[in-house]
Amino acid sequence: MNHDALVAVARAVFEAAGGTPIDPDYVLPADIPLELSGEAVRARLCVFTDNRGAEMVMRPDLTLPVAQREVARLAEAGASAKTYTYAARAFRLPAAADDPFEFTQVGVERFGHDAGPAADAELFALVHRAVEACGVQPVAVVTGDLGIFPAFIDALGLPTVSTDLLKRAFRQEGGVRAVLDAGARELDADVLAALDADGAEAALGAVLAARAIPLAGARSLAEIVDGLRARRAAIAAGGLPETARAALLALRDVDCPLTEAPGRLSDLARTYGLAGADAALAAFAARVEKIMALVPAARRTAAFRAGFGRRFTYYDGFVFEVLADGLSASQPVAAGGRYDGLIAGLSSGRVSATGIGGIVRPDRMVRVRRAGA
Repeated sequence: MNHDALVAVARAVFEAAGGTPIDPDYVLPADIPLELSGEAVRARLCVFTDNRGAEMVMRPDLTLPVAQREVARLAEAGASAKTYTYAARAFRLPAAADDPFEFTQVGVERFGHDAGPAADAELFALVHRAVEACGVQPVAVVTGDLGIFPAFIDALGLPTVSTDLLKRAFRQEGGVRAVLDAGARELDADVLAALDADGAEAALGAVLAARAIPLAGARSLAEIVDGLRARRAAIAAGGLPETARAALLALRDVDCPLTEAPGRLSDLARTYGLAGADAALAAFAARVEKIMALVPAARRTAAFRAGFGRRFTYYDGFVFEVLADGLSASQPVAAGGRYDGLIAGLSSGRVSATGIGGIVRPDRMVRVRRAGA
C-alpha cells in the first residue's frame, strides 16, 4: 500500500468506531500551542506574524484545533459526547534528519465520554488495530501515566509550595532530578537579587549572560523566574524530607514491562507509606488488565516508564507511543493519550469535557513497510 492507501485504511478504522470526519483549522493563535506544548515541541513550532501583527502558528498536531472546535460546539449546544476523526496535515520542524516538515496524521478524538480504565484501554486497542490494519506490526509500545507522579506527591503530605514545585518540575525533562539534587541548597545571592528586582526577567537574563549560561530548552525567562521563585519558597518551607526524596527517586526510575508495573508501583507505595495513592494505582492496575485482555500482544511489546509522556503538556493521564522496526524511538508510528483538562483550559473554564485521542503516521508506516519488503 502507498501513503494514500494507508491513510484510507487507518481512517476507515476510526470512522467505523464512530468518528465524525472533520477538517480542523490549519492556523492557531500562537499562545495556544506555546502554552500547551512541552519544551521539545515548542522549539519545533512554525510561528509567524499575520497582517495584524498577531503571532500565529501552523498546527503542530491535530488535537489542539479539534479541541478548539469542540469548545465552540459545547458552548453553543451544551454538554454531550462526541467523537471526531480526521486525516490532515500537521507542521513541525523535524525531530530527525529523515523526518518531513509537513506530514499527515490520521486520528480520532473522543470528548465527553467515560474516562475510566476501560475507555483508556479501548482507545489504545483502537489505535493498535489501525496500525495492524496498515500492515505494520508494533515491536514495542511505551506507556506512561501522568496521574501517577502527582498522586505520589500528594500522598507524601508535603507543604503546598513543595508539592507545586515538584508537579511543575515533572513537566520538564530532567526537572525532578534538578529539584531533588538542589535539595535545600540556597540560591546564589545574585540570582536571589534578580528574582526580587522590578524587572526580574531582564535581571535574571543579565545574570545568566554574565555566567555564559544559555536558556534551557524552549523555556522563557518568565518561566525560569517562576520556577526559581517556587524553588525559593519550597526551600523556605523546609525543603524535601529524605523519605520523600527517596520515594520520588525510586518512582522516577520505574521502567519495566507493563504487566509488571502495577506490582512495582504498589510495592513502592507500601514501602514509603503512601496510602493516598491507592485510588490512582487501582485505576492503573485495572487499565493494564483491560489492555492485556483487548490487545494480547501487549504482554510482549508494552513497557511502562514513570517519566514518559511530557512531549505535549496538555496530556494529564494515560499516554502511549507505538514503535516499529526501522525507526528510532523518537519516531513512533502511532501515539495517543488522555487530556481531560484540555477543554476547560482552552475555554478558561467556561466549558469542560473529558478527552482522549490517538493518531497514526502513514508516512512512517510507508517506510516501515518498505524496509520489510
